[in-house]
Amino acid sequence: MRVVNRMLPFAVLLAVSLSSTPARAASIPAGHWEGKIQIPDHELSISVDLSQTPAGAWIGSLSIAGSTAVDVPLVKITVSGAGVQFTASLPGETFFVGTLSTDASSLAGKVSSAEGAVPFQLARAGEANVKVPPASSPSSRDFEGNWDASLEVGGQLKQIRLKMSAAPDGTATAVLVSVAKNLEIPVTTVTIQGKALTLDARSVGGTFRGALSPVGEIAGEWTEKTVRAPLTFKRAKL
Repeated sequence: MRVVNRMLPFAVLLAVSLSSTPARAASIPAGHWEGKIQIPDHELSISVDLSQTPAGAWIGSLSIAGSTAVDVPLVKITVSGAGVQFTASLPGETFFVGTLSTDASSLAGKVSSAEGAVPFQLARAGEANVKVPPASSPSSRDFEGNWDASLEVGGQLKQIRLKMSAAPDGTATAVLVSVAKNLEIPVTTVTIQGKALTLDARSVGGTFRGALSPVGEIAGEWTEKTVRAPLTFKRAKL
């Protein structure tokens, strides 16, 4: 009887520990989420994937159904208790601030951009499948700097500026700017192979493939869904 009495506190403590473990695991927001952004005149269906690397860093990607925004990388992901925050370029910076439900089956909050803030609601829908983009190539002085181009889409001429530079680690970074809208579209992956250049912009589902010509222009083609258009960048005038 004494042995039983001595074991009882340990058994109770073990039972409490085991019962609380699943709750802690379920409270982690890693997983595949599906839901909607409640824009005043319509809804946007979105999917979000959140996961952690072996080192514990959070990674994620976001897609908007029926749009060219597919597997857009999430950045500035922070998790604190039930609070979850992350940022995506859609293509302007868009901030998500949400709270996990008690059973961790839903994530709801506000999504905000330069145009304002609206509610979003996500439901857990399976395991995470984060689409991490390929790493960019080392930068090249041949491509660094500002470039200008005109893109004709649907009979309309759009002025585009390409800004290319080297990141602190030496990899290439690039931003496409829609001049008329003053809208920056970050390039997800920059690939440089000799004189060939590929720009992959997941936030708009667009890709540019071109090459540096002997006259110092980057001539190639822009593709976005079914759109295919010639595009030639020239060094921007100072």
